[in-house]
Amino acid sequence: MARQRRGALALVSQEQQAVREQVEGIPMPVLLGIAFISGFLTERLFHYPNTSQLIRLAIAYRAL
Repeated sequence: MARQRRGALALVSQEQQAVREQVEGIPMPVLLGIAFISGFLTERLFHYPNTSQLIRLAIAYRAL
């Protein structure tokens, strides 16, 4: 069991390193633009009654 755990942790570590390398290749202005657009879209979606109810339901479900 410990050997499986070490193997799984090694795979997770490799995946994290691969993601870090990919993200480092994206310029900071592009990342900031994506974050800004995502925040704007989330804010707009939250104003629709059905969407806000779904978001609140999902948050309540996760709290359980």
